[in-house]
Amino acid sequence: PTVTCSPASGSTFAIGTTTVNCEATDAAGNKATGSFKVTVQDTTKPDITDVPSDITEEATGPSGAVATYTNPKASDLVDGTVSVSCLPVSGSTFALGETTVNCEATDAHNNKATASFKVTVQDTAGPVLSLPANITTTATSNSKATVNFTATANDVVDGSRPVNCTPASGTLFSAGTTTVNCSSTDSRGNTSNGSFTVTVNFGWSGFFRPVDNPDTVNSVKAG
Repeated sequence: PTVTCSPASGSTFAIGTTTVNCEATDAAGNKATGSFKVTVQDTTKPDITDVPSDITEEATGPSGAVATYTNPKASDLVDGTVSVSCLPVSGSTFALGETTVNCEATDAHNNKATASFKVTVQDTAGPVLSLPANITTTATSNSKATVNFTATANDVVDGSRPVNCTPASGTLFSAGTTTVNCSSTDSRGNTSNGSFTVTVNFGWSGFFRPVDNPDTVNSVKAG
């Protein structure tokens, strides 16, 4: 006898388990039945695409820097477009150093796909120096003057940093123009340099002792 089954061989079976019922009838009308199951499962994870390339940002403060990115996309064989979630999320503040962003997409049958990329926050900028403007002063002794000044530095990550200047504040500067070179280094070894000048002039009012210079006796040109 002919055996017929429903659904027939070659049918498209839905996801899940379907019972196929079969039947055969002989010429005398005797009927026999049997069945089996067809199970269609989804074990394929989504396909994640458009994963961002590794990102490098410059630190904007002690806590690091904000990094933004576009979430990857994911497509599933059964579900079509699947949402992707990433942690830390775009727009988070990333600490100095390297952070791995982990992304995940899960379909309706709990098949999970993952992808990742890295965000690196670096500090390559030296402290910002605040130096005096060029200084001009008058000698207080035969040819020198003591000059005091203030130089400061602030780093975007470390905050206030010490400043080293040569010659130092409080030095006795000789007559003429001297360049003061200053530098400051942050905790990651980034150094900033700057300079200003100190000019010491003579306040001419005659000869220094022991030579007296009464106007009625001597005529002097200081050049």
